[in-house]
Amino acid sequence: MSDPTIQRLRTELAQLDQALAALAGMPEVQAPLQQQRAAKAAELARLEQEAPGGVSYGDRISGPVIGSIQSGHDTHVAGRDQTIIQRSGDPVAPTPPAPPAAPAALRATITDPTLSVDGRHFSFGHALVIGVGQYRDSGIADVATAANDARALGHLLRDPQLAAYPDAQVRVLVDAKATRTNILDALGELAQRAVGGTALIFFAGHGEQVDGSYTLLPFDAEASRLAATGIDAALFQQLVAKVRSQAKRLLVLLNCCHAGGVGGVVLEATGRLSGSAPPADFYSPLAEGSGQVVISSARPAQKAGAQSTTNPQHTTFGAHLLAALRGNVPGDGPAVGVFELFAALRANVPADARQITYQGAPLRQEPLFYASQLDDNLAVALRPSWQGGTLSSDVQHQARRLVELELQIELTGTDPVLSAERDALLRALGVA
Repeated sequence: MSDPTIQRLRTELAQLDQALAALAGMPEVQAPLQQQRAAKAAELARLEQEAPGGVSYGDRISGPVIGSIQSGHDTHVAGRDQTIIQRSGDPVAPTPPAPPAAPAALRATITDPTLSVDGRHFSFGHALVIGVGQYRDSGIADVATAANDARALGHLLRDPQLAAYPDAQVRVLVDAKATRTNILDALGELAQRAVGGTALIFFAGHGEQVDGSYTLLPFDAEASRLAATGIDAALFQQLVAKVRSQAKRLLVLLNCCHAGGVGGVVLEATGRLSGSAPPADFYSPLAEGSGQVVISSARPAQKAGAQSTTNPQHTTFGAHLLAALRGNVPGDGPAVGVFELFAALRANVPADARQITYQGAPLRQEPLFYASQLDDNLAVALRPSWQGGTLSSDVQHQARRLVELELQIELTGTDPVLSAERDALLRALGVA
């Protein structure tokens, strides 16, 4: 009855129940906690079933028990609120009920001052999350999964037990709020508040080549006037450059290759929209210095935006980005680094996409990593359920080498030797 493992599991289940109640209406955030609860409940049931019957020395039984029982050398002394099992000859003294156990910490206190000021939050993280799944112009196809990606990412970044960004440092613009004016204003505001910190920019929605310039389509884009109503490469790059000039670290996540729809899979072009991923001349100017990274959901000319087979409410990229930030990344350090994040995306997004048939063949979608200076495994979030571990030098080296190979393959084209080394690294990192 006094098995500490059983007591710990009961405490953790109670804490998870409280967390789930507080997150009512947020199914994407609740899902990993529900999985944790189911696993812990099953383990508790097994341990309780295997526990020996009766009571043992030192156990306390709550509830009114009257009388005493002699059993060998033990005397069971009854009290009004509890029974104490005590050795014969020991003085019987009233024992107050044990104080309730403190809730088990889901994450240890962060002691690295470059990550957290208060030990609980990713203090220097600032995020702008944009998702356009519904367009005002009916001539532009809606993509509900893009908005779902953004909403869930916003919740996850703010969750103190997950990414742990301070609530006031995350701004989310979804659908009707993601107008051209609001997006431009929010990028300017991000530059002002992310001084010296880590800036994360996420965009999910349509992207399209317009008059030779790759253009992001906000909620109020007009199909007949994309050049005037979209956000072209030059303007987006200019605003991101302002963020980059103020923030110490920058990560831009682009999931902007949606176009048209085929059932739940957003792949086919309709009308003027081609659905290609951003080209190099769009993303490369976004990361021109140290500590600056762009991750795109697919390589140029690849299709993306398909509904994930593992989490159909999201795109393939969005589903595995969320999973990675919930802890499905290699390593055991206090933070999720951009190299480990990319390793998880590079393994899991293509595997998910291959389950989808596109034009008679498995869909090919490979996230792209770009950095002009590969010198910093920048932290992008706190690691959920961290319990004091460190990121081993092996994982650091393997994740960095994976990124180096991806950059080389992107520049020189597919090479069997480089591809084989990359695949071996993914297996070594435990994400393939």
